[in-house]
Amino acid sequence: MMRKISLTVCLAIFSMYVNAQSFKRGSLVLELNTGLEIYNTELKLTVKDPNSRRDTSYSDKAGNTNFGVSLECGLHKRLGLGVRFKTNKYFTETDSVTKRKPEVKSNDLLLLVNFHPVVRKHFDLVLGADVGLSSFKYKANDSLNLVLTGSGSFVSLYLNPRIYIRRFGINFKVYAPFTNYNSLTTNNDDFNKYVAITKWKGNGFGLSFGIQYRFFR
Repeated sequence: MMRKISLTVCLAIFSMYVNAQSFKRGSLVLELNTGLEIYNTELKLTVKDPNSRRDTSYSDKAGNTNFGVSLECGLHKRLGLGVRFKTNKYFTETDSVTKRKPEVKSNDLLLLVNFHPVVRKHFDLVLGADVGLSSFKYKANDSLNLVLTGSGSFVSLYLNPRIYIRRFGINFKVYAPFTNYNSLTTNNDDFNKYVAITKWKGNGFGLSFGIQYRFFR
């Protein structure tokens, strides 16, 4: 009799411990984040005229503010897989010639893979990676209404601690983003005839803050 009681108590304690984990197999975590990214960038273009072709590259810096939403599913108590959508708005300055301020935006649709090395009742440490597609739009707001658009890739590696109070929580993320656009063109045929933008790429540092809600099966 005592053995049965002891076994029942042990099973109850074990069940409470398992159920208290902030992430496990079958968990669904909805996350909303806002953040900042700073890039070192490189722009490559080819200038074409009837007599020659000239390849040129420019190095610069760029930064954006962003907002993202993600949904992660627990495949294992240590492994999660999900999707993320992120929209970015870049900082710009008023052009000295046109006296107008350009608008630069991009959108990222990403697959996320998360490893959870430390999982406690109120704490979940996440090491993860994003990889996916990105679209880019530069609107000059000039007299020609020049618009530059393109598509490419976005990859990031991140450290993402999550703190929980029951199913709600807050999270912080530090990450290294990499973006690369190999397909860029404008809406101006004359510009495209003489200038070909062959690549715009960036790598740098990102920081974000957010909230999350955890669902279970």
